[in-house]
Amino acid sequence: LPFSVCLAILATQASLSRHSEVIAMEASAIPWWRILIPFTTIAILATIIMMLFSFEIYPLSQKKADKIEDIFIKKRDVKGSFTVLGGRFKIGDTFYFVEHMNISRGTMDNLVCYTVEKGRLTNVARIRHARWDGTLWHAKGLKVIMLGDEDIKTSTTTGFFLNKGPEDLVMASPRPDVLTIRQLKTYLEQIRADGIYSSSLETTYYDRISFAMSPFVMAVLALPFGIRFPRTGGIARGMALGIVLGLSYWGVHYAMVSLGKSGSLSPVIATWMTNIIALVVGIVILFLKRGKHG
Repeated sequence: LPFSVCLAILATQASLSRHSEVIAMEASAIPWWRILIPFTTIAILATIIMMLFSFEIYPLSQKKADKIEDIFIKKRDVKGSFTVLGGRFKIGDTFYFVEHMNISRGTMDNLVCYTVEKGRLTNVARIRHARWDGTLWHAKGLKVIMLGDEDIKTSTTTGFFLNKGPEDLVMASPRPDVLTIRQLKTYLEQIRADGIYSSSLETTYYDRISFAMSPFVMAVLALPFGIRFPRTGGIARGMALGIVLGLSYWGVHYAMVSLGKSGSLSPVIATWMTNIIALVVGIVILFLKRGKHG
C-alpha cells in the first residue's frame, strides 16, 4: 500500500505535467499548496486504511491462520498457543502457562505448571525464572504445591521436569503478530509490571504504529520528485528518483528496526527516526523545488 501510493502520486503528477495542467493551474493563481491537497488527502486515507489492517485485521487473520496450520497441517506433538495473557502449552498430563519466553536465550519468566492425574489436580508448580542449559531447565524461585488426598505439601528445588527444549515450545513464545495493537500494549504493560523487559517486543509495538504512517511519509517523499514541468523536462528521472528514495526509506527503516530489536537502539528512536528524517527531507526538497520553479 505505501509503495502503491508513491507510484500513484508520481504517475498522476507526470500526467499533469505532460498536459501542462500544473502550469495552467498556477497561471490561474491557484496556490501550489492547494494543488497538493488531493495528493495529501489520498495519502491520509491510505494511512487510515493501513492502520486498520495493521492494528486489527491482520493480527486476527494471522491468529486464525496459525491455528489452522498447527492443528490441521503440521499436527504438532506439543499443543500450545500465545495470547495476550502469555503462552500456554500441554505436555502429557501437565499444562504450562508462561508469561514470557525467549526462545533464542532459552529462558522463561513466571511459569505455572498444573499436573492433572485421572481428572484430578495433583500439584501446582510456580517458577519465577527458568533457564535452559542445553539438556535441562534450571529454575529460580520455584515453589511446588502437592495436593494429596488428605494434606497439602510444599517443596522447592532448582530443577523441574520438562523434556522439551526452547525450540520445541516456539508456539508459546511471544507472537506480537497475532495480537491487535491494544492487546499488544496490554501484554507489554503486564510484563513491565512484573519487571520483564523485551526490546524486541517494545520495538515491534512502536514499529507497528510508525510503519502505519508510511503511506503519508511515502507521499511526502514522492511529491517533490513528481513536480516537474515541461520546460525543465526529466519527468522520468523525477519518477525514478522518487522510487529510489522510497525504496531507500524502506531499507533504512528496517535496518533501524533491526537495531531496535537487538537492543542497540531505543525502540522509539529505532522506529520513528526514519519517518522523521524522511518527512523533513521531503518537505525541505518540496520547498526548494517550489522556490526554483517559481
